[in-house]
Amino acid sequence: MKLISMEKGGGSAHIDFYGCPLKCEYCSHAGKDNRDYELMEVLEFLADPEVDQVHIGGAEPAVQKKDLLELLQRLKRMKKKVILKTSGFYPDLIEDTLELVHKYVVEIKCPLDDLKCNQTLSGLDAERTEMYVRNLSRTLDIIRGQRLRVWIRVIPGFLDEEKMDRIGQKVDGIAEEALLLQFLSMPENEIPFRGIEEPGPNEAEMVDLARQLVKYVPYVRISGNGFSSEFKSS
Repeated sequence: MKLISMEKGGGSAHIDFYGCPLKCEYCSHAGKDNRDYELMEVLEFLADPEVDQVHIGGAEPAVQKKDLLELLQRLKRMKKKVILKTSGFYPDLIEDTLELVHKYVVEIKCPLDDLKCNQTLSGLDAERTEMYVRNLSRTLDIIRGQRLRVWIRVIPGFLDEEKMDRIGQKVDGIAEEALLLQFLSMPENEIPFRGIEEPGPNEAEMVDLARQLVKYVPYVRISGNGFSSEFKSS
C-alpha cells in the first residue's frame, strides 16, 4: 500500500493513504512524498499495545480499496478502534466497511446541490462533479445510523450562513458532530488558493457558521489560527 505517513503517540496512530479522485487545487497532499509499505509492516507499527485508536485518512484511503479493506479487517481482529476519513467518492467501499469502522469522518465542501461550488473546489470537470456529489450523497445515506463527524474546510467566499444551512439540512439526523476548519490554519495540509494567502474567515464569521450548523448537528467545533470553540444544540 502507498502511504504518505504513519505516526503514533498518546494512545493513537495516524495513517495517511496516498491517492485521491479529487483534484483540489488547495490540497498539499498530491505533492507529498509517499512510499510502499507491506501490510505486515503497517500492522507491526500498529501492534503497540498503547495504541487503542487508529485514524486512517489521506488524501483518500478508499482509492486503495483492497489494501484498505485488508488493513481494516486485521485492525478489527486486533480490537483497535478505527476512525476513517473519506471524501465519500466510493460509497460501495464504505458499505463494505460498516462492520469494521468505529467512526467516519466525511468531508463536505459545499451544499451538495451547488454543483458550481463543488466543481470549483474539487477541481473536477462537470461530469465528474455530478458523479462526486451523487456518490457523496449515497455515502451519507449508507453511514446513517453510524458514528459520523462532518468535516468542512471553510474557504472564504465559498460558504455563507445560507449555504451552511443547506449543508445542515442534508446531514440532519445523520451526523452527530461537525468540525469547521478555518482555511490555511493548517499550512501543512493546504496551500494558497485563488488569491487567498492568509487564514480566513475570521473567528466571528466562523462562529456565525457554527451557530447555523448546530441547528442540525448536536455538536459543532470550530478551529482556526489562534481560536477554537465548541457549540452544542439546546
